[in-house]
Amino acid sequence: MTERELKRLLNANAIKRIQLHYAVMAQGYMIIVDGNPPETSKRETREFKTLDTAAKFMFKIRVPDFAVKLNTNAS
Repeated sequence: MTERELKRLLNANAIKRIQLHYAVMAQGYMIIVDGNPPETSKRETREFKTLDTAAKFMFKIRVPDFAVKLNTNAS
């Protein structure tokens, strides 16, 4: 899903859970929306270098509440 699609889902209150995950391979962070990561316009997974940039993106698209998951191996 692209940023535009994500905004539409947010406006329709169709999203159950949004998390920020630490992506070990990318050495950065990715947003997970109901189990799926948002994509860029080139259909690549959207990644962020720092937690701060990921949080700024969340505020930009007006996400009211999200969780940060640093260890993705633990349930």
